[in-house]
Amino acid sequence: MRVSEQEESRASQALRWIVDALDRHNVPYQIVGGAAARAYGAYRELVDIDIYIPFDEAVSLLEEIQPYVSWGPQHHSGGEWDLTFLKLNYGGQKLELGDSSSEPRFFDQKNQRLVEQRIGYERSTTVELFGFEVKVIPKEELVEYKAALGREVDRVDLEEIFDG
Repeated sequence: MRVSEQEESRASQALRWIVDALDRHNVPYQIVGGAAARAYGAYRELVDIDIYIPFDEAVSLLEEIQPYVSWGPQHHSGGEWDLTFLKLNYGGQKLELGDSSSEPRFFDQKNQRLVEQRIGYERSTTVELFGFEVKVIPKEELVEYKAALGREVDRVDLEEIFDG
């Protein structure tokens, strides 16, 4: 299912807002999840925009975005993840910022264990997403990550990335 122009506009505005703030505060970031899959050809509707940042380097950013925080930052352990993150709502678009400095982990379905989510900002790929350039997890890392998570949404993303 292709997404609506309204969803594209909402996602574009929210992503531009957060990336501008990240750049202004010199905070490294890496877009992961469904938005990263979108950058590589997936087209399903986004649930949220997932971005990793190092919270320990983002104090002034976290203060600036506080009015948009709907939850957290808090540590969450259960299900697919063990990480510290916060949820934002900007213009009706949900965003989640994960803290890469807190050693995030995800559940690898194939091996049935939690594994470290390594975020290498220096390995980020610059791609166009929603009309402007952003830093995204490298495609091969995204594919490995989504294959390991193995949820239905991950299988859909992988199918859409490779089948276009």
